[in-house]
Amino acid sequence: MNEKAIIMKMFALFLSLILLSCESNEVKPSVVGSWKWVESQGGIAGLTIKASESDQREMIFDSKGNFTMIQNGKTITQAKYELKNAKSITSTELKPMITFPNEDAMNLSYEIKGNNLYLFEEVYDGFSHTYVRK
Repeated sequence: MNEKAIIMKMFALFLSLILLSCESNEVKPSVVGSWKWVESQGGIAGLTIKASESDQREMIFDSKGNFTMIQNGKTITQAKYELKNAKSITSTELKPMITFPNEDAMNLSYEIKGNNLYLFEEVYDGFSHTYVRK
């Protein structure tokens, strides 16, 4: 092998190592915090249910894995939650998922865009839920 070929291979290896060691500085939004319910859509009938004076909901996710659901000022659910990438019923790729490991509750795939949290029930004919960060 000639010297030029060796130098090119070493350069390619060096460049590959640099590119592989780079980390993204992008900060991923977190579900941790308080979220006010806006609306839910879905079900077999394709319903849209919006927040109203008589139906106010709030979800709270803390950094220690505790989840609280409040409806009309009253705590209706408290549970432990975990965030993981898992297989979704809507995709062959892994999606960010909220799971409740010690509860009889469905997994929720989620997406955060700006101050909005979009939750998707991981069941057929399930609902999607929109929340806004408080």
